[in-house]
Amino acid sequence: MDFAIETKLYNDNVFKEKINRIYFADAFCQNLIPTKQELEKAYKSAKDNNLQFTLNTPYVTDKGIKQILENIESIYKNEENFEVVFNDWGVFYEVKKRFPKVKLILGRLLTKQRTDPNAYEIITNSQKRNTDNNVIPKTVPDTLYQHFQSSVINDDVFQNYLISNSVNRVEIEYLVWDMNIKLTDKIKATIYYPYAHITTTRNCGLLNMTYTTCNKMCNDIQIQYKNESMLFPYIVIGNTVYYQVNDISKLQQYPSIDRIVFNDLEAYHKYQTILENLNES
Repeated sequence: MDFAIETKLYNDNVFKEKINRIYFADAFCQNLIPTKQELEKAYKSAKDNNLQFTLNTPYVTDKGIKQILENIESIYKNEENFEVVFNDWGVFYEVKKRFPKVKLILGRLLTKQRTDPNAYEIITNSQKRNTDNNVIPKTVPDTLYQHFQSSVINDDVFQNYLISNSVNRVEIEYLVWDMNIKLTDKIKATIYYPYAHITTTRNCGLLNMTYTTCNKMCNDIQIQYKNESMLFPYIVIGNTVYYQVNDISKLQQYPSIDRIVFNDLEAYHKYQTILENLNES
């Protein structure tokens, strides 16, 4: 098992952790694309600490793709085969064309999972009758649960397309229900832990509430929403909604998953012993 830590901002302490790899930058917001100076500093720290380096990239406009290509170029002259996670097919096309030796990874926005954890009671037909208005939940077909377990990555045609374009890794969320992952041996999967994304938008909630231009306040502010009917609270960070995964004890039943990216340092420290045991297995 390969262990990595994701950091959206430069943090010198992160680069000294006992891990294999650093994921740098944000995967969901163009406004958080690092400057060339920030990226080069992070890359140098990774190499100084003998860490592999992966660059996260979000879905973008023309402005964003220009920034991404300039950033990749600054690293490419030092290391041609580093990893780049793409969440935008335009980024995939341009990076493959201009930097053919970069290792491209299919990002979470393009693996098309159904991730909302509060759909669990619906897809498992375990909703309770509403005693206030006596509404009886409708029964959904078993095939809906199967649909939520799977994603486009299981499709043979899609896998062949990835392999033909030298994409040998996909990134997924660790769902609260059992997953159906059917990958060829030529493709491996990465999960993020403990925060899994549900949805994202260019219409940033923080900007809509504060009526300001982006000052990257999402680096310091999180908004949590929960009510009694929700199994999992929604965690809003900037333009993206997440939930927190509580348990990865079934991880070993998914042999295609061979990398965990921790997007919370405290969670990494908490589960370090468990993960060291997984690494030995």
